[in-house]
Amino acid sequence: MSAPLRLVVFTAGPLSPVDRVFYERLARDPMLDLRGIVVDGHVRARLPLWRRLGRSLWRDGWRWLWFKAVTTATAAARKAAFALFDRAHPPRRAEGFDTLQRDTGIAVHHVADIHGDESLAVIRSLRPQIGVIVGARILRDSVISIPVLGTLNIHKRKVPDYRGGGPVGYWEVLAGERSIGVTIHYATAKVDEGDVVAEATIPIEECDTLESLRIKADLTGAGLYHDALRTIAGGRRHGTPQDLRQGRTYRAPSELLVWQLERKLRRNAARRMPALRHRPSGLRKARVLLQYVLVSPLLLRWRRRLRRQRRSPVCILFYHLVANRPLNHMCLPLEEFVRQMEFLRRYHPLLSLDEAAARVGRGESHDLAVSVTFDDGYRDNTWAIEYLRYFGIPACFFVSIAHVLDGSPFEHDRRRGFEGAVPMTEADLRKLAAARFEVGSHGLHHEDFGTLDAEAIERVLSESRRLIGEVTGSLPVHFSFPKGQPGTNITAAAFSAAVRHYRHVYSAYGGYNFPGGQGGPHLMRIGNPAGLLDLAALLDGYTGLRQCLTGNAWGFKTARVAPCGPATDPGAETAAHVRPLLLRSGR
Repeated sequence: MSAPLRLVVFTAGPLSPVDRVFYERLARDPMLDLRGIVVDGHVRARLPLWRRLGRSLWRDGWRWLWFKAVTTATAAARKAAFALFDRAHPPRRAEGFDTLQRDTGIAVHHVADIHGDESLAVIRSLRPQIGVIVGARILRDSVISIPVLGTLNIHKRKVPDYRGGGPVGYWEVLAGERSIGVTIHYATAKVDEGDVVAEATIPIEECDTLESLRIKADLTGAGLYHDALRTIAGGRRHGTPQDLRQGRTYRAPSELLVWQLERKLRRNAARRMPALRHRPSGLRKARVLLQYVLVSPLLLRWRRRLRRQRRSPVCILFYHLVANRPLNHMCLPLEEFVRQMEFLRRYHPLLSLDEAAARVGRGESHDLAVSVTFDDGYRDNTWAIEYLRYFGIPACFFVSIAHVLDGSPFEHDRRRGFEGAVPMTEADLRKLAAARFEVGSHGLHHEDFGTLDAEAIERVLSESRRLIGEVTGSLPVHFSFPKGQPGTNITAAAFSAAVRHYRHVYSAYGGYNFPGGQGGPHLMRIGNPAGLLDLAALLDGYTGLRQCLTGNAWGFKTARVAPCGPATDPGAETAAHVRPLLLRSGR
């Protein structure tokens, strides 16, 4: 076996979550030898304020003042909100190059100017064979020529059609393109004109935004870059020359133009996607925020008490569909899903369902933990699955296996006029299992167990378990009731049969799972939040102002609701209040 390919990364700015995982993967790859990361600290000299103002007004007109006032105020409010939230909820770990170096041992070299003599000496001392540019400024030959085999760059566009700057997808959306590209090419003295080593294409969906396209390009680009480096390490080092007579080189647009296009794309998505169309007004959001802030001292006091008692709950969230198309009324845009996952990664441990059930069963838990699940088994969760896989976030997919096998759409979608939300295929399910995601049962054809007789209940439970085992190679131990409401979709007979066939059984009427509780094999789940405010309040135990003031903060009353009890069971009316506060998730 040949020696690993020696490489050095050239980058600048703060460390992003995507790049951190990318560097960790390079460091673990036996075909590669990541000698170090060189972080360029150069800051371009800014023009005087009066000149910047004059240039912006000359280029964009008086609209720029409104744009700047709005975006500056929004950014300041967001920063202040997160700063206050961090004081009460310390992040699990700080993200940065220092943390990366401490956790992984990857050498990180901070330099004042990557083109300076001191920096060049550091790069030469690392003896790189390949340079890897990740988010750096345009580098001169003095840097990119040091690696003996050349330096690679990632360009999140197709070349030669779209060389140059600007946000991911900006020029393609304006041109009416149906896809964007990601390209790995050799860096040269001229911008984005080097030989192409690898490339990929990403379709533009009808409700994509610049933010969602960036997320897709980041995930695709990280995998493509890694594969390209492995290809070079294997001996295939030549790229394909570009036809420079084609395409053009674009200059980055102004901040105002980018903001206007993104706002237009978001408004288009809000009109087309039912989950966004029914979002609450700004006034209602403000009211919920005010109520949440008023009871926050009570919620935090209970949280500290639960932590001292080692009874911090496990919160299990369930999603259905994540895509940038209006596939059904439950479809959440990718960018919103990613915001929620980043929030969870920052503040809470993320557990698999096996780990969540074990923590609840042990009778003690030191801190609030979260598990992520998906219901039904939709095919178009591709980008959500890729995001979860890339970041190593555990998740369980509850599938209606008969829909997977026969390809028929879900009746609850067809009743609402949605025909495009199709189930995943057998191959998709096998890939999920091979990627070490948990797979649970959600019935055969998403049956309402409240309408089935005893014989049908037994057949659906046993057949779904057997068929999932045949497809994935492992019998499922988790089962979630479709619709999952107490006494309505979960009868005593159905619940009793479910716990005979499965180790853990899940409802969908909200609620937190407390260690040492009376749930036994039953665990409660909460429908996906509408946004970050909803998620933050939910994970602080906020169940609504009235519910908190009447003793149901943290869902204490809801936790006592029997899953197969009648709808009039004491406390059952509180269950609905633990669902998302700003948007009810349909099923």
